Amino acid sequence: MFALFVSTFNLPCDAKANDNEGLDDPSATVLLITNVKLAKAWRPFADWKTRLGKATHIVTVQEIEKTYKGVDTQDKIRKCVLDYCDNHGTRWVILGGDSEPGGKGVVPDRDTLHDLGGLRYADIPTDIYFLSKRSWDENEDGIYGDWKNDRDAVSYINTKASIGSIPVRTEKHIADYTAKVIAYESNYPTKEFADKLVYACPIPMAYPKLNTSKSEVGVLWKRGKILQYFSEKTPWDKDEDGDHDLSPENWINFINQKTAGKVHVHGHGFLPLWVLEGNKTFENRHVDKLTNENAYLAMTTVSCFTGQYDSRKDPSITEAMLRKAKAGAVLIVAPSREGVPIFHNPRVDFRLMVSEGKMDGTTTTMTRFWKYALDKEMTAGEALRAAKSDMVKDAGKTAGFHFLQCELNLLGDPTLDLRPTNPVTPKILNDETIKRGSQELTVKTNSPNTNVCVWKGSECYVVAKTDEKGMATVEIAPKTAGDLLITLSGPRVNAVTKTVTVK
Repeated sequence: MFALFVSTFNLPCDAKANDNEGLDDPSATVLLITNVKLAKAWRPFADWKTRLGKATHIVTVQEIEKTYKGVDTQDKIRKCVLDYCDNHGTRWVILGGDSEPGGKGVVPDRDTLHDLGGLRYADIPTDIYFLSKRSWDENEDGIYGDWKNDRDAVSYINTKASIGSIPVRTEKHIADYTAKVIAYESNYPTKEFADKLVYACPIPMAYPKLNTSKSEVGVLWKRGKILQYFSEKTPWDKDEDGDHDLSPENWINFINQKTAGKVHVHGHGFLPLWVLEGNKTFENRHVDKLTNENAYLAMTTVSCFTGQYDSRKDPSITEAMLRKAKAGAVLIVAPSREGVPIFHNPRVDFRLMVSEGKMDGTTTTMTRFWKYALDKEMTAGEALRAAKSDMVKDAGKTAGFHFLQCELNLLGDPTLDLRPTNPVTPKILNDETIKRGSQELTVKTNSPNTNVCVWKGSECYVVAKTDEKGMATVEIAPKTAGDLLITLSGPRVNAVTKTVTVK
């Protein structure tokens, strides 16, 4: 077993966080599921998350298959997730690997059936299935999530945890993505980058509903600036409205110039591309030209098939953005198939969308995602869970909204904050040495209301929060000499670590 056992609360624990041995009580704030070949590669990521106070446990699909009972691998993964949520304090679940058709890949997805008349799929990859206490197969025919026949066996939300997939296939993918996550949480730009959300759209018909979305997000995110990069008008026009094209070249420059940290792409797309102005396409070859090191994007998109992380053809455009070393994006919410407008009454509501800006189900979900992430300072996983929770009643009424619950997945690390404001870099003011033995340690900082993690291997692991004066008092009991790490982190600060010597 490749496992990481670290507790989040004052439990004595001498192994490093990424050793196989660990605590008697293996609490796991984060459960990361991968395969045996990639487990070792994920350890630096798990070590980083643990240092930030999100104790992370790596478990392999192969171990799950041996340990849990179920009708297939996906059912066993679901039962493992429930076990960790119920018994080990898990708040975030990470599927640490790409999926492929036919239940193959690093972490096989759960395919669900959807029949929307003109659209019919039997293979929609559905991450929220793994959080469900229900089987999603009411009639036990081996077909999952069929709105007509399986509705009573479907549950969409687990109040204890949220989920995300990091669609990687190789050790290099993992190393590159881990480096981006560490930079995002410890070296995020401190000037204006966090304060801007850009809506990019080349389709005039969609402008009214995007205006509605902008208004709803903006009324809550008052310190932020929402920019509309539309074909007909952009903030960068020179002589006349729309003369700064939404072209692949301008889009590359927009990203490389580190203009904004948050982006919503609304337009046509397909597996390997986004369609921009004039039907010009932004493809994987354009991703290769990105150089936005340490300024990685958090994105949402409604573009069809761009989030298809289970295709035989690899990578999708979103996977390319996530896997790109030292550039691209760090998380993306995207549809795995058609990102079409979904309404309860399409004939009436579609007209209202165009004429009055009524938002469809997909745009509403993305809008609520940003509202929760920026106003409530939820992590990406929590924000998408909250947005989907608002739509549960809709999913019980129509197959279309059920389709939305299933096909919109978070690709990337669900524990990441969405950076609602420009972060500051805090300071840890503690002395350089302490003595061994049981004691109270007061962590002294210049940063109020900030997360603190105090960690010395398996000897102590404590998570707390600084008070209004920037201090937090914790109980520790280091038994041996060596390094004790104090880490500060949070949505409004760049994570910093100080090493204190235990003598």
